[in-house]
Amino acid sequence: MRYEKGPRTGEIAALLLAIWIGLLALCASHIWSVADPYRANLLLLKLGSWLPGWWGIGPYAGKETAGLAAWLASWLVLHVAMGRSRPRLAPWIYAFTIGFALLLVAIWPPVYHAVFGWLPTAP
Repeated sequence: MRYEKGPRTGEIAALLLAIWIGLLALCASHIWSVADPYRANLLLLKLGSWLPGWWGIGPYAGKETAGLAAWLASWLVLHVAMGRSRPRLAPWIYAFTIGFALLLVAIWPPVYHAVFGWLPTAP
């Protein structure tokens, strides 16, 4: 059996990518909820009804559930696929940071309102 020295950086890269995928699912479900509230919120309420106190936070419980499910499923798959590899971590950390910033900008209401062509509401 061959022993390789050094940490398995593939596990960390898989974790960063899984976190980003979970955040992407959370953001996508939020934008879906804003774009089509009648259908999306009904499904998101059903999806999040397993959480204690879900009725207090409404459709956000379903958004949390979607993000959690995407994170756990992608972490399981990516950990098995990348766990034994040893990639350089710097590109993964930069990509995660840039991707995280892009998601934050994408769910900022003025940005997605401009993307969907919604007019701002009058005060």
